[in-house]
This record gives sequence, structure tokens and C-alpha cells, in this order.
Amino acid sequence: MNLRMKMKKIILVVDDKRDIRSFIRAILENSLSEYFLEIISMPSSDIALQEIERRNGNIDFISTNIHRSGINGYTFIEYVKANYPHIKILVCSAHAQIADLEKMFKEHLVDGFIRKPFRENEYKNKVRNIFDMQNLVRLNLP
Repeated sequence: MNLRMKMKKIILVVDDKRDIRSFIRAILENSLSEYFLEIISMPSSDIALQEIERRNGNIDFISTNIHRSGINGYTFIEYVKANYPHIKILVCSAHAQIADLEKMFKEHLVDGFIRKPFRENEYKNKVRNIFDMQNLVRLNLP
């Protein structure tokens, strides 16, 4: 019997646009086959925060946009990092301000940024780089 272990990653995708959430899910599922991925998609910060709390912060990686109704991405990111500093965050935005991004990087609130619209390879490479930086390893045994 050949047991093959894969590293597991729990990913939360937060974006108010369903097509973006679907696109990101497809990229992750199709290009990171060396990982066992649990992907959760949420349209707003409010319900994303509820999911994070429900899981007691048991999330490895968040891909989020910035501008949306309700709790915006900046407030969402600040809350997540204040309460769950182990979670890695990738910002995906077409309208993020450079000064705001610089501040978030300086304060170690985010681990990467990608400007929308992005290409599949560009996104995949950003995620791989962030996973490589992450110290947490979860094993998934088939």
C-alpha cells in the first residue's frame, strides 16, 4: 500500500464578486495539486469573520479584496492579524492605494499583493511564495 502524504492548507477567499471567487478557486484547485486544499469562499468580511471565529482561527491563508460594502478589507485585515497573526494574507485589488499597502506591509498585516485583473500564473506564483514562507504544516493522510 502506497501512502502519499500531502500538506493541507485551509484557504479562505473573500471577495464580493462571485466570478472572482470562482476564478480563484479554479486556479487553486488546478495548479496546487501538491497540497490538499480546503477552500472556503465568502462574499463579505462579516460572514468571513464569523467563519474564522467558528474555526477558532484555524485558517492558513486568506485571499481578500479591499473595497466592498460592509466591513471593508482594511478593517477586516487589521482584525484578523490582531487576533490570528499566524494567518497569511494576500490582497487582490484593482483600487488599493499605494500608501495603504505600504502601511499594511510595514505593519506586517499582509504577506502579498496582486493587482486585479491578474493572470492565473501570477496568482499561483504569489500563493506558492506565501505557502513557502509559512511555518505551519498540516498533513493530510489519505
